[in-house]
Amino acid sequence: MVPGGVSLKTVERLTVYRKVLSDLADKGTEYVFSHRLASLASVTPAQLRRDLASFGSFGNVARGYHVRELSETIGRLLGTDSVRNVILIGVGNLGKTLLTYRGFEERGFRIVAAFDRDSEKTDRTFAGRRIYRIDQLESALETLDAHIAILACGPSDLNELVSRLASAGVHHFLNFVPVLINRTPDIFVEDVDISAKLEKLSFIRTNGRAQDEQDE
Repeated sequence: MVPGGVSLKTVERLTVYRKVLSDLADKGTEYVFSHRLASLASVTPAQLRRDLASFGSFGNVARGYHVRELSETIGRLLGTDSVRNVILIGVGNLGKTLLTYRGFEERGFRIVAAFDRDSEKTDRTFAGRRIYRIDQLESALETLDAHIAILACGPSDLNELVSRLASAGVHHFLNFVPVLINRTPDIFVEDVDISAKLEKLSFIRTNGRAQDEQDE
């Protein structure tokens, strides 16, 4: 659960709804009915209505949901209606790819700086962002106003690095490193394990589609 008693699964579905709504808005769609939105988001209409009802009343019977207004409302609920600064740890192949990806800014996130242990990569800019040395972490964070970090570095001393970041005010992590991070009450980690996703696809390829989880 997250603050307010809303489940993380609901939050995850909200991000899907917003993506679908953004796509509809780009195509010039002004209104969408719940059954259409639910179908595009791969949920049932009942699940969609339950999720949205957790936050208030939206749409009307005659015309459905106003696409842009609902997208903006969900953006406010997700806290991405204003840009959030993010830092990147690790400027290897993955890190460089993330720095050049512009989709983050479209969804309300801006990578403002990167950090790396390799002295040949630091004290310069890449894709318009300054790359700091790891030993500059605490001093740089005093001015960056960033509270989310993407971890795309090597696994060495990762938990020590996370502890330093938490002490400096960064408590939320998107983790691409195949290392289990020690969770504490003030640290939230979202792991991105690409190998695990491939294993899931392998299971489905071998055994057929797994049974879907029941709606909440």
